[in-house]
Amino acid sequence: MSGTTAITVLVVGDKIYVANVGESRAVLAVKDRNRVLAEDLSYDQMPFREDECERIRIYKTWANEESEGGDPPRLWVLNGMYPGTAFTRSVGDCTAEGIGVTAEPEVSMVHLSPNHLFFVVASDGIFEFLPSQAVVVYNLEEDFYYLLQTWIIS
Repeated sequence: MSGTTAITVLVVGDKIYVANVGESRAVLAVKDRNRVLAEDLSYDQMPFREDECERIRIYKTWANEESEGGDPPRLWVLNGMYPGTAFTRSVGDCTAEGIGVTAEPEVSMVHLSPNHLFFVVASDGIFEFLPSQAVVVYNLEEDFYYLLQTWIIS
């Protein structure tokens, strides 16, 4: 009962392709007049998403609600004992495949323009704590990399 998340970004000419399995995220920084906005290029694959819950229904799996403590909903087999996963896509989780967790990526493509400044790819270790917009804004700050190193080390 273990697996991992995977995200790949490929830039070809004026196109950016993203393939995502799990909870890592790719975010594009977009210049909009005098501000920079975050545009998600991928979406976390979790039981929060209605489309993901619908996809796994054929496996006779059920998802509980978000807990009072803020824990995300989890997918369960009918007897409710295991695996209790908080994701709907993963690479290498053979046990969870039986309840609909798949390694098939969601793939997206965006045409790049001069308003697209940069992109950020990070795992749920970052995006669990920071929204996409904050990550983009922090990347614009000169001392961001120092702050990030300090945060990761501590």
